[in-house]
Amino acid sequence: MLLNKIFFCLFLTILILGIGGCKKSNEPPPHNLFENEQLVLQTAKEIVDENISFTSAGFFETDSVKSIIAGVEVSEKNEWGIKFYLISWMEGEFKVKYQTGLLNGSFVQCLVNKIKFSDFDTELIYYNSKSYFLGNAGGDVYSHVIDLKKLKVYSAHLSVISEGRVSLDLSQNIDDAMIKNFFVSYFRRDYPNLRLVERAI
Repeated sequence: MLLNKIFFCLFLTILILGIGGCKKSNEPPPHNLFENEQLVLQTAKEIVDENISFTSAGFFETDSVKSIIAGVEVSEKNEWGIKFYLISWMEGEFKVKYQTGLLNGSFVQCLVNKIKFSDFDTELIYYNSKSYFLGNAGGDVYSHVIDLKKLKVYSAHLSVISEGRVSLDLSQNIDDAMIKNFFVSYFRRDYPNLRLVERAI
């Protein structure tokens, strides 16, 4: 009799915990959070890092559920650049679902925001270092388009060697004509004579 009571109590405890766990995993994300920039930033700091340089909420994975993108500047002895993190609502809480590798760039004086192409059903992240790496004699401009649905980073690197000598390197993984044309047309506005190169960058 006592043994049956113990088994019953154990079964009841496991059942309650199981129901509680299922309830948590089925909870929808707090949609009001996505509309508040301060809450989005705070969430990114709690999940990724205190030193967040950029955050944005949007439809990055699907056209019906929002998630958060966080950008972090990396400046250490052996490496420097930027990283982006995709923070998704999973199992009733926010978690890092994906992070890019270390990308060329800096969040100082840059242009970074979400963009929407007509051929894509989700939003993407666009980054451009602008004039931060450019000097009087030449320099570089780094640009990235990040597709969080496909978990891909498309990159372009503009090299200004001297006046009249400008080349644009595109990453070989660009498999969409709209993204390629976006990079080329953007840089051709300022450098109409640029030479186009496609290779792994």
